[in-house]
Amino acid sequence: MSEEDRELEEILQKMAWRLARQDKKSAESNIEEPVKYITSYRVFHETICRNPVVVAIFTSPTCPACRVYKPIFYRYAAEASQKLGGRVVFAEVDVFYAPEAAYEVGVMSTPTTVIFKGCKPVDGFVGIADEDTLNEFIVRYLD
Repeated sequence: MSEEDRELEEILQKMAWRLARQDKKSAESNIEEPVKYITSYRVFHETICRNPVVVAIFTSPTCPACRVYKPIFYRYAAEASQKLGGRVVFAEVDVFYAPEAAYEVGVMSTPTTVIFKGCKPVDGFVGIADEDTLNEFIVRYLD
């Protein structure tokens, strides 16, 4: 492993630890999040089938990129939920607890973002996106 790779790994670890502490503080504050956290296949299936459009991120607790992406996704979801008036439901599917959901959709790595419409996946991408890219990605599927 090169010196640059080690430095990058160290930076990602520090970011992951910092974000983990922020996630813990957020959970302790009892503020209702704009994203539904899903840890079972049953809840996953109910969520995608009971809502017209669902944007879900598939994450893993050991994924450093997920730690970077989740705050972006949650921030976008909070803003978009107000602007879109409930036309979109945002969800985070933890693949550690709901591996069946990831398998059904074909998720091979995390983070993966998938849009569901009418109970079926219609589009998705692997990796991290900024808020503008998320918005462009999602508005195409709103009627």
